[in-house]
Amino acid sequence: MVKTELSLEVSNSPNLKVMRLFDTSHYCPDEIIENYLVEVLPVNKTVWVTFNVAKRFSLALNSSNLRYKKASDEEHLIELQDGIYEIKQSFKPNLFTFSHYYHMRTTELSNKLQIQRTKLLSTQCSISRDEYFKERDKLRDIEEFITAAKWMVEECNDKEKGKELYEFSRKLLEKYTNDCKC
Repeated sequence: MVKTELSLEVSNSPNLKVMRLFDTSHYCPDEIIENYLVEVLPVNKTVWVTFNVAKRFSLALNSSNLRYKKASDEEHLIELQDGIYEIKQSFKPNLFTFSHYYHMRTTELSNKLQIQRTKLLSTQCSISRDEYFKERDKLRDIEEFITAAKWMVEECNDKEKGKELYEFSRKLLEKYTNDCKC
């Protein structure tokens, strides 16, 4: 007997104010999906936020609906924090049909990394080839640590190691920006 298999993806957008969840579940045609819920535990929060959704949902999370700051329009939204977001997806009977995910948001750090990469590319003609490769490799190392942090949290469910790798990559990027005086 084939059963419905729940899954979701989190967008990889550089937008600091929005995080979008996409339903990637496989649904059995004969199974009725009722009381379909997505619950999110935001960074630095202790209370889960519940959203009623339908099959093939696309859910935009922001600072208002995650209860960081009430906002009536987009310009009043604040940036979502980098860190670990826990997500539960379930349908009736919710106790027995749920999936639990960890998402390591690295949007702010990744955007800062891209800014440094862009700056390096713009100076490519004014520095030596060896210097360019040396700086490029430093940025690639930082990117690899960010990727490793996401992997540890999302695939290995090791939140502590993921946080440790994230902090290490943040400090490397901070050191890089101080070294190059950008």
